[in-house]
Amino acid sequence: MSETAQRKGGGKPFRSILEPHFEFIRELRQRRKTWRQITELLLTEKNIRVTVFAPYLFYRRKLKRASNWENVENDSQLPPARPDVTSSRPQSRPSPLAKQVPFKRPDLKNINTDQNFT
Repeated sequence: MSETAQRKGGGKPFRSILEPHFEFIRELRQRRKTWRQITELLLTEKNIRVTVFAPYLFYRRKLKRASNWENVENDSQLPPARPDVTSSRPQSRPSPLAKQVPFKRPDLKNINTDQNFT
């Protein structure tokens, strides 16, 4: 057996380099800084070089995961964020389709081919 086949489990789980700086990024977003400005501030203040998309993707993923974990216990107690509007609206009928006309082959005798098209 090879060395990789004998290993079980994984290595250390992946941790983003931005993980310790989540509050810093959150504070900058609350101050309405752009992602480009946040990237530049991470480089100048924290000495972290990342692409412009890295803080955005990290922040979005972190907020999504945080909201999922916090709401697991409270799902049954809280009202839905958006009320179900479809149940209060009357059901609309689907729009009728246009009547289909069978295809008729054009009559070549009636086509005027003497015209010049430009």
